[in-house]
Amino acid sequence: MKIELDELNIKKSIEINERVLYDDSIDSRIKGLDNAYVKGSIEDREGIIYVKLNFEGEMLIIDSITLEVVPYHFSLNIDENLDTLEENYENVYEKSQNILDLKELLWQNIVLEVPISFTKSENTHLKGEGWELKSEEEKSAGIDPRLEKLKDLLKGDD
Repeated sequence: MKIELDELNIKKSIEINERVLYDDSIDSRIKGLDNAYVKGSIEDREGIIYVKLNFEGEMLIIDSITLEVVPYHFSLNIDENLDTLEENYENVYEKSQNILDLKELLWQNIVLEVPISFTKSENTHLKGEGWELKSEEEKSAGIDPRLEKLKDLLKGDD
């Protein structure tokens, strides 16, 4: 999704309504994107490019508990003013070819939307060798079996 800025200078505004495709395993946290669409407009006003886009779809991320790849819906609005003379935008603006790379701009914004921790599993009862994850109700339901002997010692002191 590269926009030629010469074409943008002539038209002054370009409408975008496209599906966005990225390679699989594109990031350590994002394993892929499904049904990703971008809609919006790009305008050129006296050398400053105004980008107003809505980007939504599903990112495939790793479940924090089960470590399975699960879909996570995202929807973000991008409202940026790009000055082609600034160096901040050199990774989205190819100066030698006068091209704006929207795919890179979208990627910068989606990386910010990845949750730190996410799980789709509910009521998962986890346990392993020597440990068990309990809910709050299970914790308050009874005495920890490891402390059962202490209970007997406390009864003897009365």
